[in-house]
Amino acid sequence: MKAVFSYLVVFVFFGLVAPNTLAADAVKLGMSAPFSGPTKHLGQATREGAQAYFNKYNATPEGKQTPIELITYDDGYEPHNTYKNTLKLIQEDKVFALFNYVGTPTSKAILPLVKRYNIPYLFPYTGAEFLRWPVVDQVYNFRGSYYQEAETLVNYFVKKHRIKKAGLFIQSDAFGIEASRGYVKALNRKWITNTFQVRYRRNSEDIAHAIEQMKAQKPDVIFAVGTYQPVSQLVNELRRDNINTPVATLSFSGAEALRTHLENFEQIYISTVFPNPKASDLPVIQEYREDMAGHELSHESLEGYLNAKLFTEMIKKSKKPITHESFIISTESHLFDLGGLALRYSAENHSTLLPITLNKVTKEAIVEIKD
Repeated sequence: MKAVFSYLVVFVFFGLVAPNTLAADAVKLGMSAPFSGPTKHLGQATREGAQAYFNKYNATPEGKQTPIELITYDDGYEPHNTYKNTLKLIQEDKVFALFNYVGTPTSKAILPLVKRYNIPYLFPYTGAEFLRWPVVDQVYNFRGSYYQEAETLVNYFVKKHRIKKAGLFIQSDAFGIEASRGYVKALNRKWITNTFQVRYRRNSEDIAHAIEQMKAQKPDVIFAVGTYQPVSQLVNELRRDNINTPVATLSFSGAEALRTHLENFEQIYISTVFPNPKASDLPVIQEYREDMAGHELSHESLEGYLNAKLFTEMIKKSKKPITHESFIISTESHLFDLGGLALRYSAENHSTLLPITLNKVTKEAIVEIKD
């Protein structure tokens, strides 16, 4: 009875303000992401992966009848730009949903708009806890949380390296706050209380002071929170000084981008939220490789591809004509098997619990650690 009541609440909620019924000729999705600046690889890769799947779907008979159009704007990973882009997508472009956004501070900036306009916010590239709990009616997450990623990394280093002192190298914004909480919680659960944090400014290359602070503390491991630029700069600077402290970072750094910017690959680790795009034998990832033939394969473009396939499956299973109401019913009442990746949402849970993958970054590849 509780689930039925929750559905009724959603029906009324989504009918209040946002455009309710899709145009017969197209499903419009809006995406604001960094296509320029230090984090552009994330926006470009996730868009490329999503567009690859939408292109394939749009070429099918069903896709020709109801094509999916992805409208994108560059925000440079700056929240004020994301806010302006989102208003334009909602008010002028009249998109059905916001999709494939990138970042925690950017998501935090536009969450009031998502709630005000009662518009679905689908599969953002962030593991922020405030988008997961308590459940936000409009938000559906696909990737794992930063808390999950942090716990995976901490558990590995406690077990394999028997760490006693941990340093946190943190981007000073909402992303850094969210991720550092995850690390601290995971460390406390393992009784590791000898920790310290150094912070640096987002979208800044001036992180020398933060790196010097980290060197002075001499931790057993450094857990980094940031994009590939500051993390690779940290690693390169440490290794030039013959400091081989293990450095572990979250998926947001971008595995391939990080690898291509490292000078030394000694003891570098990264967590990822999906299996290896180049090596996994999951049917959906084999499909991704076929559809991305001739393009660079990466965890980031894979995530965009999976996001697009999941949305398309939701649309296919929605009762016609497609409205926000029918979309929510479909989303919360079906099991979605994308080809080896199966997930289910409910009124009480808008996040998945797919396993986190731990990887070592080598000069040749991103190599999954099995244990």
